[in-house]
Amino acid sequence: MKANPKIEEVLGLLKPDFEVLEKGKQRQSAVEKSKPTDYLPLVINGLPVPEREKYCQYGKDYCQYNHRERFYDKRKMLFEQIFGLISTFRTGSDAQLTVGINLGAGFAPGILGLKQLVFEDKEPWLQERLSKEKIGQLGPEDLKDVTTKGLMPRALEYIDYFKKTLGYKALVCIYPDILWGPFSLAHLIRGDDIFTDLYDDSKFVHHLMEISTLLYVKSATALKKALGEPKESGYFGNFYMGDSGVWSNEDTAVLLSPSQLEKFVFPYLEKAYKSFGGAVVHFCGRADYLLDPLLDLPEVKGINFGEPHLQKLSYEKIMHKLLDKGKTYYGGWSKNEGESRKNYFKRMLQPLEGEKRSLVLAYSFTEKEQKNPEKVMELWHLLQE
Repeated sequence: MKANPKIEEVLGLLKPDFEVLEKGKQRQSAVEKSKPTDYLPLVINGLPVPEREKYCQYGKDYCQYNHRERFYDKRKMLFEQIFGLISTFRTGSDAQLTVGINLGAGFAPGILGLKQLVFEDKEPWLQERLSKEKIGQLGPEDLKDVTTKGLMPRALEYIDYFKKTLGYKALVCIYPDILWGPFSLAHLIRGDDIFTDLYDDSKFVHHLMEISTLLYVKSATALKKALGEPKESGYFGNFYMGDSGVWSNEDTAVLLSPSQLEKFVFPYLEKAYKSFGGAVVHFCGRADYLLDPLLDLPEVKGINFGEPHLQKLSYEKIMHKLLDKGKTYYGGWSKNEGESRKNYFKRMLQPLEGEKRSLVLAYSFTEKEQKNPEKVMELWHLLQE
């Protein structure tokens, strides 16, 4: 299959150093498995790609194609992501090179027949929900073969094109917003009525959770098979999960009480994640009572905060919890006002007390650091020596 000439041209700028990539992969895997490694991994982003401006139609923040154009054209979707790959490999960090198929939050619910709106200026979003009656009629037989339903055929087509076009230069992974966790999927399918259902009809909610959990497992399994990704390990953006097969967005869970989480969420997360050897769980917002029970689940191997600055507990206390449980934090953490890079790195390393585990740190370059990116990795390594 011949790529779009523009894609071929831009791919010529992508010259990954595979030794650096492999070293980053080994470091990330070692941290998750609590095995020895030379340095804790540092995943860096935010390095501009000057060549990008040549292809910009919507200004510096947008390249050639808007969200709708990317959704409906696999070539345009891939084209826009190549600049991110170029930026990543030029950082020289432990970040991995991957792209994803972005078909919106309604991707998995679409397998049940739900439609979503596709916009030019933002991500797609569901335009409808399933009624309680229709949800009640759903059973495992409705999810027997998800590869032929909803947007899955489009996803499989795009994955095949991405893999053939990228060749050896980068990998394709599951895009974060197309596969939410079981309770978040249930919320998408049912809508906000699910919050009154918790009180009015718990039997119905359990039925819906069985369906959404099966939907999660079946969808992730089909995608991983198409990607050629092992069931119990995988990639998510710049991260490599050597001991977890999936990344799971559970944003809706932060809206529930501890008793509701215990009854309607955790048993289904456990069931879903067990199918893939474990998961790294992401959530936005603050939920002080959500962290400890998640860390108690053997199937949860790591945590990512979408908004770490909102957490009530300090970074140090959260890291001590992760260290105690043998779990890993994936992601960035906010700098303090006026905090230097050196002091920030020292603060990130302090709770570990010299141990090289439980942290895969994401870091964004400042404008000044963009001029000498190699100095950031040098400092990170020096402080660990």
